[in-house]
Amino acid sequence: MTKPFKSGFVAIVGRPNVGKSTFMNYVLGQKIAIMSDKAQTTRNKIQGVYTKDDAQIVFLDTPGIHKPKHLLGEHMTNVALEALENVDLIMFMLDGTQEISTGDIFVNENVRSVKTPIVLVINKIDKMSDEEIEEKKKEIREKLGEFDEIITLTAEYAIGIHKIFEVAKKYLSNDVWFYPEDYYTDLPVNKIVVETVREKILHHTKDEIPHSVAVEIINVETKPTIRKYDINIYVERDSQKGIIIGKDGAMLKKIGIEARREIEHLIDLKVNLKLWVKVKKKWRKNKKFLDEMGYKIK
Repeated sequence: MTKPFKSGFVAIVGRPNVGKSTFMNYVLGQKIAIMSDKAQTTRNKIQGVYTKDDAQIVFLDTPGIHKPKHLLGEHMTNVALEALENVDLIMFMLDGTQEISTGDIFVNENVRSVKTPIVLVINKIDKMSDEEIEEKKKEIREKLGEFDEIITLTAEYAIGIHKIFEVAKKYLSNDVWFYPEDYYTDLPVNKIVVETVREKILHHTKDEIPHSVAVEIINVETKPTIRKYDINIYVERDSQKGIIIGKDGAMLKKIGIEARREIEHLIDLKVNLKLWVKVKKKWRKNKKFLDEMGYKIK
């Protein structure tokens, strides 16, 4: 007799840079969430589908919940909080190597504002001793309160990832397939292209370009053997434009080559990228521009 099929939605929340996107990518075996050592990398809710045996879990990778400093930050926090609605389970992720901060407390207050079950995930335990893990659990109880369950893992090396599925299955409330078995994300191809280019910019420019960069596809041309993308890269200052372009265009060329290779692997088609860098001053505070870029500010 086969086991009953279970399915449902799990929201992954936490302050910026605790490892949510890394977890999502390792779970799905596909790179769909942009990864960076900078905070606030994920700007929209990214939906990833894990299907195996008797369960289908739809994970929602959300932007890091934080007190916003501009309209883009407000959008990102709203996206994360809206993801808590109508899910079966909230996974609240912490970086176990860091002391619980006011940011973690801010996230905790928000996730407890809904009646959805909450499981706390301590990430990066490969850098912690058993004693430190127990101390972290004690600190969690003192500063954040009790949780339905606590899971320890390291997303980067897939240590303890199986615990996520075992725990999540207990909370799934549906018995239907939401997506085909071989489906792993509802993220459109064009969005993957944009996020890949943005990730390469963040990776190569480090602290010189914070998150004042936006990427927009302005034209797509598909032929039998190749797909061509014309892409605008927006920054807020002339100095940032110079950094991304680099001496004799070297940096922009490097960004384009690496992004093209990764996109080709994801969509299994030859790709040609044409990149232009433009200055759009204070775009993160410009509601009209944010709306045009797909960040719908309420």
